[in-house]
Amino acid sequence: MQLDSSLRTEDATIIKAKEVASTPSQSGAEPRVTTIAIQPRSEEAWSPFVYQLHASISALEENEYLIVSIKRSNYFVQFAAQGAFGMRMEAVSTFYLPEGQSLDDAKHALLLEMGWHAPTNVPDDLELDHPPDGSPNYFLDVAAPVPFEALTLLAVNTLISIYGASHPLQLEYTAFGEGETSIRFPTLGIRQRAARS
Repeated sequence: MQLDSSLRTEDATIIKAKEVASTPSQSGAEPRVTTIAIQPRSEEAWSPFVYQLHASISALEENEYLIVSIKRSNYFVQFAAQGAFGMRMEAVSTFYLPEGQSLDDAKHALLLEMGWHAPTNVPDDLELDHPPDGSPNYFLDVAAPVPFEALTLLAVNTLISIYGASHPLQLEYTAFGEGETSIRFPTLGIRQRAARS
């Protein structure tokens, strides 16, 4: 097998590989050309993920949740559909992060600059009378109609800028509804995390 030159198109990079017969003059057949699509580079991979995340959070119904996290870490953003009341969105705070992953003052300031509200409560297990407003995480309570595009971009920018994701392949998701019923989003393009036990 011999490789032709690499070709770049506006949409993707492709490589054409030609299978050459051992004695082309005897076979008389044209060489067969196989086109192989190459995975997009990291910065190009985010665009289709943003589109699919937008479609996924738009499909959530009341009391359904979608959590996008970085594999092998406690970093996450989550969406909680609240029906006519809109959507709650959260980004994990230092309350739920192990010591080596806690957020420094610069990241805290950047989260606030991006539009997140600062954590207002301590975790439920430390507070007996949990108020309905606020959260131990960074949060937004967004009224209907929900601006899904803006929330999608905020989530992705948070995963990249705050939590250090460099490619969608580093992500996984959990989605569930009432009664912890698992929900699948196969078009999201990332691994579904194993069900919680």
